[in-house]
Amino acid sequence: MLYTAKCFWPGVTEDELRLAAARAQVRSGEEGTAFRGAVFLPADEIVLCLIDATSRASVKRMSERAGMPCERVIETVWVAPLGGPARDPAHSPDPGMTKGDPS
Repeated sequence: MLYTAKCFWPGVTEDELRLAAARAQVRSGEEGTAFRGAVFLPADEIVLCLIDATSRASVKRMSERAGMPCERVIETVWVAPLGGPARDPAHSPDPGMTKGDPS
């Protein structure tokens, strides 16, 4: 199942997030989890991480072990744009975190 880990993270920089995302990627596979990417909302000091997992608890543990302060885990449904390139983070081999390119 796909989940979003909502992380309120005051003061985080993009570089710090990229390091945490790399740690999360390394931890993919633990407890049946897979890190799929993140959305950074710097003005709101929020990071939304997409994670495939078997439970909410495993999402919280994965994000916190990667250094991301998870405050809430939300069940998520991916909706691809109609007619455009569909990138389903739950099934894409490498969604990455390409700066400025959400597709």
